[in-house]
Amino acid sequence: MGNPTRGLRSLGLGAKMLSPVRHPRAGPFVTARATPDRHRLAGMPLAEPWDENRVRDGDPSCRSGVEMRDTSAQFGAVTVARRSFEPLRLWRAAEHPEDPELEETCQLLVPMAGSLQVIWADGHATSGVGDLLVHDMTRVLAARFRAPERGLRFEAAMVTVPRSLVSLPTHQVDAMLGSSMSATDGIGALLASFITGLAENPGTYRPADAPRLGMVVLDLVSALLAHAIETSPVIPPANREALILRVQAFVQEHLRDPGLGPRALAVEHHISTSYLHRLFQRQGSTVGGYIRAQRLDRARRDLADPALRDVPIHSIAAKWGFSHAADFSRAFRRAYGVSPRDFRREAVHTAPR
Repeated sequence: MGNPTRGLRSLGLGAKMLSPVRHPRAGPFVTARATPDRHRLAGMPLAEPWDENRVRDGDPSCRSGVEMRDTSAQFGAVTVARRSFEPLRLWRAAEHPEDPELEETCQLLVPMAGSLQVIWADGHATSGVGDLLVHDMTRVLAARFRAPERGLRFEAAMVTVPRSLVSLPTHQVDAMLGSSMSATDGIGALLASFITGLAENPGTYRPADAPRLGMVVLDLVSALLAHAIETSPVIPPANREALILRVQAFVQEHLRDPGLGPRALAVEHHISTSYLHRLFQRQGSTVGGYIRAQRLDRARRDLADPALRDVPIHSIAAKWGFSHAADFSRAFRRAYGVSPRDFRREAVHTAPR
């Protein structure tokens, strides 16, 4: 199947990763007559036809170049742009070679005037002013851009980022594609305001500022996606179940490590500690409670093993991650209603000989 973004990239919505731009050119131009350097700056293909219909009074029969007002600049590894154009419909064009650079990016788009509808093979999303759309250009089949009212234009700010630089596992980023988030509060508002400001006045920054500002964008994108993953049901229940099973398996394999705890587990599985706690709460448990219960169970088995009757209780406690014998004794008594010493005495006494 051909690249679904051939038409969309004619508007620069799938901008390639470019070298830093010191003084980006900005202003209105018509895509059919744009010079090669403007095409490259907007991230548009050269000498390639695209499928487009400009909508006039609801009549999509007019085919022509699209006049676009554009401000676009590179900040380190990210591309920030602000663009406006007439109401427009775009859809997948004929097959042509895939764009490897485009496939390795994702885009966050903030409508500033009007709305858009994007269609993928497995769903669709509609976003307007106050929203922030996360999507992957290579998955788009069609899109429609609407102005707020007749005679006006659609306008949006957008940022294109390399997936490899988003500090989340790929499967978590994929889970957020196609999501429309709030651009009016929380981290979404911070990101929307920041990229809009960068796109409006890119020429005011020195070349040395570009990579630093790009890192700020990447941090905000990562923070927004992580927050959305942790606070919304976007991750299917089956995926959450698989994740907690992986966490529990890791716990079982590392019970002897005294440093095993929520923070270590969260780092190992690339999630926040707050999300880890919520996973266990859904199971009616806590992270610390689960780890402690598993350690106590292993210690109880050793205490009941006649072959280990000569091993000191404090050694068994230390073996299973309890650094202090007194803490182990208290936890054991709370869990089983008897001290470790009395439990061992009774277990060994009743064991088959």
